[in-house]
Amino acid sequence: MTTPMKSWKLIALIALPAWILLGSGCAVISESECQAGLWYERGLEDGARGRSQGTVYKIAQKCHEYGVRTDTAAWMRGHEEGVERYCTPENGFVVGRRGRDYEGVCTGPTADLFLANYERGLAVYQAEQQYNALVNRYEDVEREIYRVEGALEEAETKEEARALRSQRRSLRREMRHLEGEMMLFGGFGAFNPLLFY
Repeated sequence: MTTPMKSWKLIALIALPAWILLGSGCAVISESECQAGLWYERGLEDGARGRSQGTVYKIAQKCHEYGVRTDTAAWMRGHEEGVERYCTPENGFVVGRRGRDYEGVCTGPTADLFLANYERGLAVYQAEQQYNALVNRYEDVEREIYRVEGALEEAETKEEARALRSQRRSLRREMRHLEGEMMLFGGFGAFNPLLFY
C-alpha cells in the first residue's frame, strides 16, 4: 500500500483542474454591490482571495443586467495588488490546508513557492479528510458490534446465533484493520498533520 501522503499528492495533482472548474459557480456580485461601485476595492478583495481575472467579466455581465457599468481597469489594478498579497508561500499553505480551490492566479517567482506550499497544505487537508472518514467508519462499526451483541443475547436459534457471531467476528476484523489504517495518520483520536508535510 502506498503511503497516504504519496497517494494524496497524486490525487491533488489530478483533481486540481476539476476543483478550478467547480469553484467558478458561486454568486459573483449583488445589485447593491454593483450600484456601490468601489471597483478598485472589489478587485483588491477578489485578488486577495485568489480569484482569477475572469471574475471581472462575470461581474461586468451581472452588473450589466442591473444597468450598471463596471470600471474593469480599476478592478484590474486592485486585483493585481490583491494577488500580490495572496501569492505568498505562507498563504499557499493556508489555502491548501483549508481545502480551498486554487485558480492559478500566481505568476513569476512566487508562483512556484505558492504552489509547492499549497500542495503541502492540501495534502494535509486531504489526509485529515481521509482520517476523519476512517474514524467515522470505526464508530459505525463499533455501534454495529453493540447491535449484533444485543441481538446475540436474544437469538432464538443456534443458526441465528452462529450467523450473528460470524458477523461480529467480521466486524471486529474490520475494526482492527481500521485501527491499523488510523495508525498511519497518528492513531485513533490523534491525527498528526506533521506526518504529511
